[in-house]
Formats: sequence, C-alpha cells, structure tokens
Amino acid sequence: MQLLMFLGIQLFVSIVLQGTKPIVSLYADSLGASAVEIGILVSAYAFLPMLLAIKIGKVLDRIGAKKLTLYGAIGMLIAVIVPIYVPNYYALVFTQLVIGCSVICCLISMQKTIGNLPGNRDKLIALFSLIGAMGEFIGPVQMSFIYEHLGIKETFGMSIILLLFVILMVLVLPKTSWRKIENSTTSHGSTFALLANMNLRKAMIISGLVLSSKDLFVAYFPIYGTDIGLRPSTIGLIISVTAVSAMVVRILQFPLVNRFGRGRVLTGTLLLSAICFLLIPLFSKIYILFLISALLGLGLGLGQPLSLVFALNVSKTERHGEVLGLRLTINRVSQFTAPFAFGGVGMIAGVGTIFYIIGSVIFMGMFFTKINGEATEGLDEKNIS
Repeated sequence: MQLLMFLGIQLFVSIVLQGTKPIVSLYADSLGASAVEIGILVSAYAFLPMLLAIKIGKVLDRIGAKKLTLYGAIGMLIAVIVPIYVPNYYALVFTQLVIGCSVICCLISMQKTIGNLPGNRDKLIALFSLIGAMGEFIGPVQMSFIYEHLGIKETFGMSIILLLFVILMVLVLPKTSWRKIENSTTSHGSTFALLANMNLRKAMIISGLVLSSKDLFVAYFPIYGTDIGLRPSTIGLIISVTAVSAMVVRILQFPLVNRFGRGRVLTGTLLLSAICFLLIPLFSKIYILFLISALLGLGLGLGQPLSLVFALNVSKTERHGEVLGLRLTINRVSQFTAPFAFGGVGMIAGVGTIFYIIGSVIFMGMFFTKINGEATEGLDEKNIS
C-alpha cells in the first residue's frame, strides 16, 4: 500500500510537470513570444536547480524525504497558482523558475526513497520510471485538451487539484515509511570529487544529454507542429506517444540490461534517439510524426533510469541525496544552456534546424560518453569513498 502511494505521488507530480511544459510554450507563443523568449522560458525551469540541486540533495540527507517532498509539492502549488491570476509572459517565467526548483525537492526525495526500498533496485527504479512515463503520457494529452477547449486558467486549475492530492498523500504516509537514513558524522569531502569515477561521470553526462533533448523536443515540437498546421490537441498526442514508448521500453529495462549490459543498452538508445531527431524536420504528415515520436520514446526512455540506478549503485547510501543532487545539477546545466543556444538557432534558421542539431549532438555524444559495460555492473558503495 505504501509503495502504491509513493508511486501515486510520482504520477501526479509527473502529470503536472510534463503537462504544463508544452502549455507554457504554446501559451507563450500565443502571446507573441519569439523563439529566443521561449528558449528563456525553457531555461528558466533549469536555472535554480542548476545552482541549488547539490545543496537540496544535502538537505535531503539531513532532514529526510517526507519533509522535502512536502516542501516541493507546496512550491509547485504556488508556481501553478500565479499564472491563473497573472496570465502573462513574466508569470510564466516565474512559474518555470519555481516549479523547476520544487520538482527537484520531490524528485530526488522519491528517487532516494524508492531506490532504498527492499527488493531489486533495477526493478524498483524501472517501476518508478514507468510511473513517471505514465505521467509524461497523461500530462500533455490532458493539459493540451483542457487548454484547447477551456483555456490557460482551467489548465493550471487542474494542476492545483492534482497537487492538493500529492500534499494529502505525503501527509498521510507515516514518517517511518520514508526510510530516512541518518547522515554520517564523517566528513565526505567535495561533492564534485565523486566525478573522479569515469563511468559515473559519463553516465551523468548521458543523463544530462538525454534530459535536455527531451525538454527541447517538448518545448520546440509544439512550435514546429503549429508551423505545419497541427492543432494543440494533436501536438499533445504526438508528444504523449513518446511517453507511451518510454513506458514500453522501461518494462523491458531489466531483461535488456541482463541480456546486453547497461553500457550497450545506453549506446543503442542514444543512436536511435539521434536518428529520430534528424528525421523530424523532414516530415509533416501526422502518421509519420507519430511513428518518429514512438521511436524517440524508445530511444530516450532508458537513459534516465539506467543512469539513476548506476548513480545509486556506486555511492554510499548516506550520500545518495548528495549524489542525486550532483546528477540533477549536471542535468539542469544542460537544460539551462541548451535552450539559449537552440533558441537563437531557431530564430535565425528556423525551428526545424534545432532538431538537426540536437540529433547531431546526441550522435557525437554517443561516441564520447561510451560506458564500459562490465564496469557498470555489480558496483557497490566501495567504489566511492
């Protein structure tokens, strides 16, 4: 029952997060925002986490997951209330800033909690990621439909309802179920010293590459879709197909890793993702875009859970919050810097060019971040001191 409630928290947080992302881009576009201004919006989501994720991770290790999840849910609630009363571009920037930091509090708390429950970690994280992918599917479909037929206020109103459920579940779950692990009194040294492990470093870079690519797709595909005449609800469905494919491939995560090894699976998913991004600007027919979106979900779907399991495997339990904070710092640096660069490119050369560049970057990253498959298996906390 407790596991189901944890997964319920993850589902609702994911629906709100993934559902509001395309709506923010669509609403900003309707207000006349340029590609650069939309890039600023996307970057704003990653700005505070880029600066604070490591600190938040250390706070998690100190105060525990229950309190930090509650603080994060309240922050998200504030973030989605503001645009209802001030529906303009600057309110959207505020929403992105606050929701980005608040989601970090919820996300790393849930990652640490689920990752330390009894059972096989690969299976638990795969289940956790599967629920997140469900939220990625439901969110864009639900929110884009509400936005198209009712408007921006009603869209964020639905987010408020879901977040109130999250707060209720956090309060109902007993403190003991969050499995708080006390921090050691021994000094751990610099957080960035953790990156001395080469494979851990590469896994974190892959994580940032995959996550920024997903965000750029969610941010700029609605603009590309609008340019070729797609309706908001159709755009939401195409984006959601990516999440459905991610759900499918995450069900297969455990057998794939056992069969081919974590390193080979990561390399294969990066190659597939690169090809899909390169194909997007070449087509405007809906059924082809649905197919490309489905393949993209298969490619991007395993990058996050595989790198997450690896980060937990090679770090001490009492430093999991710190390690997860470091991982998210790298993720948010890539999410913050990429939209600025790609927004400028989109303004000069067109939105389609953005997808060509993303695909090329992923393709090059596949070679420079290749992980030793054997080195990623069976690692434990002795690898990091």
